[in-house]
Amino acid sequence: MQLLHLMDFYNELIIKQDYFECHEIMEEAWKSKPMFTKKDAEVFLILLATGEYHYRRQNITGAVKSYGRALRLYRENDYDLASLGVTDDLIGMMHRRLARMPDAAFTPMPFPLTDRMWRALHQEYAGGMTYEAFRKDLEYRFVSDEAIVHKHRLRDRSDVIREREAAIKKRKHQR
Repeated sequence: MQLLHLMDFYNELIIKQDYFECHEIMEEAWKSKPMFTKKDAEVFLILLATGEYHYRRQNITGAVKSYGRALRLYRENDYDLASLGVTDDLIGMMHRRLARMPDAAFTPMPFPLTDRMWRALHQEYAGGMTYEAFRKDLEYRFVSDEAIVHKHRLRDRSDVIREREAAIKKRKHQR
């Protein structure tokens, strides 16, 4: 997976905490591959972001389902987490988070990025902050902007609706 896609993904996941957008970024990266399957590591990251999105919106059923599917994918495929920019600690953190979801209020997850990924994010997105200040700032960041939290419900979906209607029309004419 390209470093640029991962950096864009983690910028949205950790810095902006726009879980919907990081899902979109990773889905685009996944589908741009010449060959892709639902077992690819990108799907694991998509499900992780989706789980975070649902959890923050208090959709515990959706969050549990997404996390469960992500962990099942990891178990079945044993991804090289370092190549995804995270340490092996992620899996244990995900299991603990999944177990606490029904009873614990959402707080942003302190994703265990590799030192290489933290440094790449710092170089690209720190805006002049020292590395230590950048890490400390992100340690306590909690984005609660309604436009980000409820993005999928607030976005303009007219293009999606038009495409869906065109596909239905096309199917009707093919019959």
